[in-house]
Order: sequence, then structure tokens, then C-alpha cells
Amino acid sequence: MYRSIIVFLSLFISITSGAQQLELAPYEFTSRSGDTINAQLGSFKVPLDRASATSTDSIDIRFVRFKSTNPNPQAPIVYLAGGPGGAGTGAASGNRFELFMKLREVADVIAYDQRGTGLSYQPPVCPYDIAFETDRAIDRKEYADRTTAGLKKCIEFWEEENVNPMAYNTSENAQDIDDLRKILGADKLSLWGISYGSHLAFEYIRLFNDQVDKVVLASLEGPNQTLKLPVNQDQFLQNIIDRAADNYGTDRKYPDLQMKINSVHERLKDSPVTVSYKDRRNEDQTVTFSNFELQTIISTFYLKNPGDSKVIPQLYSQMYEGDFTGVASWITIFKRYLFSRMDVMSTMMDLRGGATLERLEKIEKQIPTTILGGNVNFVLYEWQRDLGIEPLPNAFRTLPNNNVNALLLSGTMDGRTYVNSAKEIAASFNKGTHVILENAGHDLFMQDPLVSDLVIDFFKGIKPVSTYFTLPVVAFE
Repeated sequence: MYRSIIVFLSLFISITSGAQQLELAPYEFTSRSGDTINAQLGSFKVPLDRASATSTDSIDIRFVRFKSTNPNPQAPIVYLAGGPGGAGTGAASGNRFELFMKLREVADVIAYDQRGTGLSYQPPVCPYDIAFETDRAIDRKEYADRTTAGLKKCIEFWEEENVNPMAYNTSENAQDIDDLRKILGADKLSLWGISYGSHLAFEYIRLFNDQVDKVVLASLEGPNQTLKLPVNQDQFLQNIIDRAADNYGTDRKYPDLQMKINSVHERLKDSPVTVSYKDRRNEDQTVTFSNFELQTIISTFYLKNPGDSKVIPQLYSQMYEGDFTGVASWITIFKRYLFSRMDVMSTMMDLRGGATLERLEKIEKQIPTTILGGNVNFVLYEWQRDLGIEPLPNAFRTLPNNNVNALLLSGTMDGRTYVNSAKEIAASFNKGTHVILENAGHDLFMQDPLVSDLVIDFFKGIKPVSTYFTLPVVAFE
């Protein structure tokens, strides 16, 4: 594992809170870069399915607590990872380790592993892989049909294993967090999260508004934004096109990128492309792909952060000239491996999130009219429509106006969650500050020291001096 764990069982601390019991043990936490710190490993049980009148099952939730260096700590800061499927302990061990450590100046910092992730109880993964042939092009309908059939088999498998996949939803996830608050004996919690972690935080705020001290949330995904609007992705691609024309004043410019992008996708609509290339092991490979498959890998692998999208102009210029080798390996990986070892948490959280009828109608209309075809969602739209999974109640998809003290962060070069969508969410926070970070991507916390400083200062009670900051540009290659 990427962290070393030393649990001294003889020193276990057991704390009883109602019917729950918190177990704490000394824990040596090691980051992926080799930094170590003495921390605590916490474990407690939560009901698996609070919505069921008959279920008595429980699951184990775990977290790592980094004790505060402040003699008068504020409310515990709980980190909520994105995904869904990311783990708080995983985030703490990566490049955010330094930020976790600095936040101890304010309060205890908790790397929280949501149900089904990290050190918490993880149900068995689905044994049914869904692989797609690399020797022929495959369209959207076939992907939707075959993955839907595969997901049905996965859901049946989990039910046979007594996993109860329906219990892996964001509302139960949020209630787990409040059980954490209770078992810690805290009046309030502060929440720090990103992407799906913000989605989870919004549900906690909806359910437990009075138990929230402060929140810092980035790359916002609102309660009704699990399914992204295809037009927003098109607008983001236009943002790249506009910036690439002058390329921030550098010598390499792309004044005709719009034409090249349109031409490439029109070509693939008419006929698939077959590419021969050498993989990382220097072995010969051949892959054939459709326009839908190209749209999907561009959406999945090339738009998240400016470090990804910096190759977009050059990539499309090469494809315009007939050279598709730049995308071939990603398409091969996507076809062969993207739907292997599916886990219940990341699968069901999005499926049960659902969308309002109005949003579904917008998405259906926008899919055929946009350059990338709404592939920011892949075929989650079809899964939600065709699997027959009951979504959470409509109230889940609404965030009432609130007085939570919030810092909300959005990046203009985030190709997953978009600034205009974030503004809709920010409007619900009467005491919120929405900061736009020019040139920031999706994973913005560690993109520049300025961002980390904003986070630390806010938890210390210092609000930003502006709602707009400019980070260094990442020029296109």
C-alpha cells in the first residue's frame, strides 16, 4: 500500500457514543513522497441503509485524524474526496499532504474515507468486465446497450452478495458524516472537499445545516449537476479555441483550430479511423474507432486540467492532417480496460443521484447538437434512463438558501465542472464567497500556492481580498 500503517492494538481507545463505539489507535501515516507523521486511525460503524425500516446491517467507516497543533482548535476539518470513489486517506498521501499538515494550525484535520472507499469497508468488486473490441468502431448506442447489460449483471452480483447496492447513495453518505460528528463529540464540523466531495457536502448542508461551521469547496458539482449539460462542455472547448488562437502571446498559434476540430469530427461521422502504432512496450498495436469513441477519450482524458488540455490544439492539428496516433493508445485503453473491476460505491452514487426531468430533457436535446456529444457524461444519461434504478427523492436535487460560511472555488480551465454551473450553486450561499481562479483546472488545490493560502486563511477566519485571481498560464504546446 502507498502508506505504512502501524496500529498498536494494545493501546486501542474505545469511546462509547450512544449505540456507537469509536475505536482510535496510534497510526503512522506515510505520504507517497515518504513523509511520515504520527496520527490516529479511527473506526466506527454506521447503519448500512437508514431508509429501510427492516435493515439492521452496519458497515465500518474509517478515517485518519491529524491532531491540531493549535491549543484552542476550531471545529474539526473533514476532507471529502472526489470521484465518487476517491478516499480521503488517498488524497492526504498525495500532493495535498502539505495542505493537510498546514491546516492543523486551525483544527484537527480528518482524512475521511467515505463508505465503500479507502480503509472503510469495501464490498466486493463486480467480477464481470465489459471489454470492447479494438478491431472495429463502436457507436454510442452499442456502448450504452452493452454497458447497461453489464451493469445489470453487476447489480445482480452485489445483491447476491448481500451488499445492498441501493444503500450506496449520497444521502446515506452524508448521514455517515453526521454520525462521525456525533461520535467525535463535536458540535459542528467544517468541510473541505472537491468535485464529488462538494456534491456530498451540499447534501450534508441540506440535511444538517446547523452542524456546519465553515466549508471550503472546489470544482463544484451541485445537487442536480451529476449529469453535466453538453452545451457547457462545448463552451469550454470554445474557451480553448479562443485562447489557442493567440496562445497567450507565444510563437505557436492556432488561429484555425475551430475549423480543424469540426473537420476531424465530421470525418469520423462519415467513416471510422484505423491506426497502427507502437505501445509503451514497443509492441505493434492496431485500433479502429468511431467519432463517439474519439469524443469520449477527448472528454475523459484531455480536458480536466490545463496540463491535459495544453495538447488539444496540436492533437487536433495532427488529426486534421490524418495522423491519429496521438489518441490511439488512450482509445485502446478505454476500449479494453475502462469497464473492469467496477465497484459499488462509485457506480451507485452517480446512478442514484439522478436528475430533474427538465435537466434530462435539456441533455437529450443537446447531445446531437454539440461537438463532443455530451460525452462529459459518457453514457450515464442512458444508464439512469434504462437501468430502472430509483433515484433519490427530488428534495435531494435542491439546495435551499443557507447561511453557511463558505469559500467556493472555480477554475476557468476546469473541463469537468464549469464556472457558470458553479455560479448557480453559489447563489444559494447567503454568506458564501465564490472565487474565480483564472487558468485553474479541476484539481486546483495544489496548482498554485495562492490557492492553498486561500484555503488556510479562510479556515482561520480571513476572507479573500478579491473574488478573482489569476494563476500562471499553461501555454498550449
